[in-house]
Amino acid sequence: MYRLTPTQREVLEALVKLYERHRRIIKSVEIAEMVKKDEGTVRNVISTLRSLGLLESKTGPSGGYIPTLKAIELVRAPPIPSYGILRVWKEEQELSVTAYAMEIIDILNPEGGKAILRVGGSLEELKEGDVIRVGPTPYTRLYAEGTVLQLDRSSGQLILQIKRMVSIPREPVGNIASRKLIVLKSDEPLRNVAELFFRKRIRGAPVLENKKIVGILTTTDIAKAFSDGRLDARVKDYMKRNVVTIREDEDVMDAIRLMDLHGIGRLIVVNAVGTPVGIVTRTDVLRRIAALSR
Repeated sequence: MYRLTPTQREVLEALVKLYERHRRIIKSVEIAEMVKKDEGTVRNVISTLRSLGLLESKTGPSGGYIPTLKAIELVRAPPIPSYGILRVWKEEQELSVTAYAMEIIDILNPEGGKAILRVGGSLEELKEGDVIRVGPTPYTRLYAEGTVLQLDRSSGQLILQIKRMVSIPREPVGNIASRKLIVLKSDEPLRNVAELFFRKRIRGAPVLENKKIVGILTTTDIAKAFSDGRLDARVKDYMKRNVVTIREDEDVMDAIRLMDLHGIGRLIVVNAVGTPVGIVTRTDVLRRIAALSR
C-alpha cells in the first residue's frame, strides 16, 4: 500500500515496537535512541509519517507520538501488490505521471479528506500546490481532484488534499442519451442549419444519406464557414467526415474515454446494426453524475 523509504520504515517500526512494549505515548528521543539517529532527523521523518496518517501526535511537555492502527497493520503485514494504473491530469492536460495506487484517508474531515498516491514517471511535471485530477480507479470508477500537499520524489508518494470526488455510474450510454435525434442532409444550406441549431438549442447533429452517417456538423464548423465568408456554404462543405460513434449498450465510461481520446464533446449513439438512435454529450454525462447526489 505504501512504499516507504528505508529511514521512514525504520522510524515507523521503532515507534510501533516502543508503543507495543510500553503502551503509552512515545517521545521522539526514544525513537532516536532506538534507531541511532539524530532526534532532528527523526522529527522530520515523523512529520512525513503523520501526513500519511500513520501516527498521531500530542503536543506539550507530556506529548509524543502513537502509531495508528494503519501503521501497526503496515508494519505487521507483508507488502500488498497493487494492480492497474490511474491517469493524472493538470489543467486538463494528461501528464506523463502514473499513479499505481490510491488510498483515501481522513474522509470525515470537514476541511476535506486526503488521498495518498504511489506515483511514477515524469515527477518533475508536478510540484506542491498543483491542482490535479486522478482516475478513474479500476473498480469503483472514482475520480479525485485536489491540491498536491506533499510530493516525495524519493519514495514516489504524493499526498492530495481532496476538493471533490465523483464516481462514474455503471450504466449503458442509451440510458442517458438524447433520443430526439436531429439529423441533417449534406446539401442543406448552413444558414438554415444555424437557425435550426439556435431554435433547438443544440450544438451539433449528424449528417445522414440513405440512412447512413456520412458526417457531423457542429456550431464550430458553422462559425468557421461564416468567418471564411462562405455564407452560401452547404453542410457537406464544412462537415467532419470522421464520425465517432458508440453503441447504445456500451458503458458510460467508454463514452468518456472516447470523448477524451478524440477531443470531442459529443458522440452519435447507434444500435446493434449501426443505425443512429441518439446523441450523448459531456453535459449528459455530467447531469447523470450530478443526479446521483440528490
